Amino acid sequence: MADISVLQIGQADWTSQAAMDGLKWVHTTVADLPTFLAQQDEPFKLEQDYVLLTDLTLDSSLLVRKVEEWPAYRFIYLAELSQISVELQQALSMRGAFHFNEQQPQTVAQRILADLYLGQIAFPTRFSEEQFIPTINYDWQFRRSGRFSSAFTGDFGDDWQQIGTLKTFAGDLNPNQDNLIYLDYDATGTAQVSLECVFFHGGRLQQLQFLRGDGLVNMTPLKAPARYQDYQIIVLAKGKGTLDLHAVHQRRSRHGLGMFIPGGQRQLTEDNQEVLSYFNPGTKKGPMIVLFAGTRLHVEGFEMMGPLDKLGYPYLLFTDARSQGGAFDVGNAAYEALVVKIIRKAQQFLGLTSDQVIMSGYSMGSYPAIYYTPDIKPGALLLAKPILNLGTFTSSAEFPHSGVNHDWTLDVRRQLTGRVDPEDTVALNQKLWHKLDQLSIVDWPQVSMFSMDSDEYDGVSLPQLLDYLKERKVRLNHHGEPGYHEQKIPEMIRFMIDEYERIIAEMIAKGR
Repeated sequence: MADISVLQIGQADWTSQAAMDGLKWVHTTVADLPTFLAQQDEPFKLEQDYVLLTDLTLDSSLLVRKVEEWPAYRFIYLAELSQISVELQQALSMRGAFHFNEQQPQTVAQRILADLYLGQIAFPTRFSEEQFIPTINYDWQFRRSGRFSSAFTGDFGDDWQQIGTLKTFAGDLNPNQDNLIYLDYDATGTAQVSLECVFFHGGRLQQLQFLRGDGLVNMTPLKAPARYQDYQIIVLAKGKGTLDLHAVHQRRSRHGLGMFIPGGQRQLTEDNQEVLSYFNPGTKKGPMIVLFAGTRLHVEGFEMMGPLDKLGYPYLLFTDARSQGGAFDVGNAAYEALVVKIIRKAQQFLGLTSDQVIMSGYSMGSYPAIYYTPDIKPGALLLAKPILNLGTFTSSAEFPHSGVNHDWTLDVRRQLTGRVDPEDTVALNQKLWHKLDQLSIVDWPQVSMFSMDSDEYDGVSLPQLLDYLKERKVRLNHHGEPGYHEQKIPEMIRFMIDEYERIIAEMIAKGR
């Protein structure tokens, strides 16, 4: 992992005291900050990963200006709010600055390393045939559905008893780090589930920890030993009813500073479905880009932060960790209402009108981008490698992604309908088109689209969409490339960035 670079701004120089592996430290005072920046190759750019304000009294118009100009989620301050000028308080709040209670150089440096590490560390362990070994008990009924639904029905008794074991891999969990554990499951009756995480070293039991109750949904921290060679996750049950087990999500903790990345958000619906989002106010005034990510099969997190940071405009990202790689960021009414609420909140924070929003998505993310268009009524819609007919798409049990995971689409269907039944194909296909009928012809935004000529994922729906847009006389910029769905990724990203720039320039020229 790359070193974290820190620009410390304060009277006392902490360089020698905060020195440790993994950190690059530079120091300046508030008074010397203009000279320090003038010596950079790009004087107006923040060249470090984070800015640490160590003075315990902060009142500087220069700092206010820099906080407003530099990227969000990059500032750390130690002073109490009562010792910070009102203007600087407002700027720090608007840019998502982090307050540390730690005051000593070494403890502050350790907190930066532990909680503001670069990159994303998160993955699921799923209840597949390869990874989950059920306990044989003829008093229970056991049933698999799709690849990642393992359901037990029966009377498990009043005391915890083992119903299976999840295979894991040595090194999955970062040693000596808090890892957040979230169990994705459904339960009926009085049935309850718990996890027992067992760590081994030298062939002997080293540590075990039980995770149960609300903590399994609200993300219980699990600290792996500083040195371990292997671990197992034992699944236990008690009570009577059904337990439908899907995945154990394991994510390195940032101790309240963000999910996946600093500033990332996790929200739950009443039925415990995750909605994962990241809002960045950018370094320029709107318009705002809303982007839904594509499929992430083996790791979890947000995408496209780098290219969007370079653009500088506000953006809101969504990623879907349900099923394997996501379930198109749609679901029941509560789930979809929460997605719309998050978009509206970011829009209102920026003081933007709906026509200053660009809805966008690629591959799996193309579906929610167009699906939520009637709710948001944006000024523009940008789609890449669109997948639109979810019924047809999820009807094949032998659909390959990257040559593997041949039946992962069945789990998408289970997530969206609660079952794997061919009778749901027509209704799933119509879900999008019924939603689009809510959008009047005059409310249709301009549309930009990147597609593959031989897209095997959902090639049938592209002509349907083109006809649909033509009938409504929608302004369309369509670019096609030869090849299959998983090809031409650099070309796709280039097209999207170029279109963002073009659309935003048009919006600004029109005074939006």
